[in-house]
Amino acid sequence: MTRHGKNATACAVYSYHERQKDTAEGEYGTQSAKIGRDSARNFDCCCLTLQPCTDPVVTPDGYLFEREAILTNLLKQKRKIAKQEKAYAKQCKEKSAKSVKDLDTEKFLNEQSTSSAIKVNESVTAADNSRKLNNFWVNNLQGHASKEEIKKPDTKTYCPITSKPLRLKDLTTVNFTEMPPDEKAGTSLHCRESRYMCAVTKDALSNAVSCVVLKPTGNVITLDCYDRLVKTEMVEPLSGEKLKERDIIMLKRGSTGYAGAKNTGEDLIAKKKGAVLMAN
Repeated sequence: MTRHGKNATACAVYSYHERQKDTAEGEYGTQSAKIGRDSARNFDCCCLTLQPCTDPVVTPDGYLFEREAILTNLLKQKRKIAKQEKAYAKQCKEKSAKSVKDLDTEKFLNEQSTSSAIKVNESVTAADNSRKLNNFWVNNLQGHASKEEIKKPDTKTYCPITSKPLRLKDLTTVNFTEMPPDEKAGTSLHCRESRYMCAVTKDALSNAVSCVVLKPTGNVITLDCYDRLVKTEMVEPLSGEKLKERDIIMLKRGSTGYAGAKNTGEDLIAKKKGAVLMAN
């Protein structure tokens, strides 16, 4: 018996090819695709602007930023915190003033109740007695919309990528070693395919090479160079300074250029979820 054609519609069986074709055209189900090189951020590009850094800094987690971009982000967070603190202080002041006013109101009501008895109409039902009447001269009986209570603001600033606390002094200046200018004559640094190299071995750096930032000097070397030449003695190979474990920062390789993507280059699969057909 011969095999059915791919576009055979007389068969009662819903074939795999038809299911894949309908999924692509109908945009239902989970669709995945590998992100190409053009959509990947280079290792020397800022995680915010996605452009090559001219004054790069790195966080303790290894995320690279343009100094101006990350400082602007932290300053914006500080301004937001200051605004929230001002609103919270205003709320606390209003609460204290309200408590004093409530004490004065309670004192006034007690004096009035002792001087003259309140007459209650016997014809009022129990439901009417349970209902609170509004009095324009009593503050706590006036009808008003309740405001949403403002919580005490968090005074910490956070990394826009990892959402971990990040301070200005946590940023480390990065010193990339440029490739020799004669390798790509006639082109600027940002137009070169290979812009930087290892400060020790002079190997070209790229997204395919794991890099390490030495915190005291900001020099960038390959992970292989660190394992072979630095890790045993823990001495900065160029300046001779002693290194500690916290002075070694693994530079995150390029993640995707899409907003909200937080991967580090190892997983470059984009997924899109659509409608799902449910079987009865």
